[in-house]
Amino acid sequence: MSKKNKIYWSLGVTEKGTRALLTDENSKFKWLRSQRNRRLIVILEMFGILAVALGSYLPILEIGIFNLDNGTDLIIFSVSAIWVILLTLGCYSLLRIAVRGIADAPDELLDERQIQVRDTSFRYAYLSMGYLVIALLLLMFFGPELQLFQPEGNDGSYLMIATLFAFASAPSMILAWREKDI
Repeated sequence: MSKKNKIYWSLGVTEKGTRALLTDENSKFKWLRSQRNRRLIVILEMFGILAVALGSYLPILEIGIFNLDNGTDLIIFSVSAIWVILLTLGCYSLLRIAVRGIADAPDELLDERQIQVRDTSFRYAYLSMGYLVIALLLLMFFGPELQLFQPEGNDGSYLMIATLFAFASAPSMILAWREKDI
């Protein structure tokens, strides 16, 4: 007899997936659960987000650094961008496993303590994202001009992708950093 697997569309999770993360004591993920390793993953995730954001400013940064022709330069940049984005997604996946998906779980699958920890993490995440928005506005006013989806020049798409990564992973990053035992 199969049990229905409720899908929480607004959170992007399923009941079975969330329960599996909350109750899983799989030994292959045990190394992720220590606070030291979770903090290391948070630092790697932040460096990944920063590296993706810097992709928007590569034409400014590469002046005088590379002496490659345009074809080689484009290939190196494309391959590097793909690897950095994939590594950032990988760090986010590991981070989500490390915090047992608490930041993405619905209220009905968590106990009172987990709900309080999750809500506190969301509060700090949204406060920190407010500072990120202020920094982005200052960058927009005082930094070089960016336009979305430009084949040449300053393409703001990477900055937009990095901002989306930051907003999606901030609650899990704060939860992973603050909690001693998950």
